[in-house]
Amino acid sequence: MAEVTARNRSSSSNKKKGLSGGILKLKILLEKLHKVVLLLVGKNNKPSSSSVKEGHFAVIATVEGPKRFLVPLRCLRNSTFLSLLERAAEEYGFDQHGAITIPCNPSDIETLLAHHQVEKEEDEK
Repeated sequence: MAEVTARNRSSSSNKKKGLSGGILKLKILLEKLHKVVLLLVGKNNKPSSSSVKEGHFAVIATVEGPKRFLVPLRCLRNSTFLSLLERAAEEYGFDQHGAITIPCNPSDIETLLAHHQVEKEEDEK
């Protein structure tokens, strides 16, 4: 019985380590993203057609053909979007340059952005 309890504690400990390792990797990805956004915004402080608006970052949904989106930084607080970022990290790793490639349908990002817009409008009321 003590052996089973010890195994359960070990399993629980391993899950916590795996979760904290994933969070650490996500934090590293977000720091890289922040640097890229600062570089894009800081280039001559002149927006171009390929630049990203201040307070946003670019993602590319790859399922059903690639489609590019500008996502507000505020979406980084959304648990659904964070799970998409975790999926991207598992699929492509953390060494992405430019837009973040996410293995999802464009409709997933569109739904997230629509939900974000509703929340933004409610906050402004």
